[in-house]
Parts: sequence; C-alpha cells; structure tokens
Amino acid sequence: MLPRAAPAEERRSHRPVTISEHGKPVAALINVDELADREDRAALAAHLADKAAGRGGISLEELDVALGGIDAESLA
Repeated sequence: MLPRAAPAEERRSHRPVTISEHGKPVAALINVDELADREDRAALAAHLADKAAGRGGISLEELDVALGGIDAESLA
C-alpha cells in the first residue's frame, strides 16, 4: 500500500521517498530530474573510469553532446 501523495514542499525537495514492506525498504521514488542527473553522473563516471584504465572511448566533447549539458571544457 502506497502512502498518499507528499505535500508540495516535499515533492520540490528532491529527496527520495522510500517504500517499505514489513519495515524494510524495498523501493525508492525519486524526482525525474534527479534520475536524469544521476544517469548523467553514472555515464560520466563510467567514461572517466574507462579513460583511466586505458580503454578507448569517445571524447569528452562527444560525451557532453550525448549527455546534453556537462561542460566538457571544465573537465578536460
């Protein structure tokens, strides 16, 4: 059973809402913008790990275009 919708100020806080079953967390709801940000950060982390390990990959400029917003100049 899901709790009723959070008040407006809670929805704007970008804090995850945890859903539990028998007192144990089983899922979390997060804001769509927060999900997109986390996906971008994960892609960047994977890219940087590949580069550090000497594996090929795309340039930071290509990654920037793919992620749609990370400033590649500040990361170079």
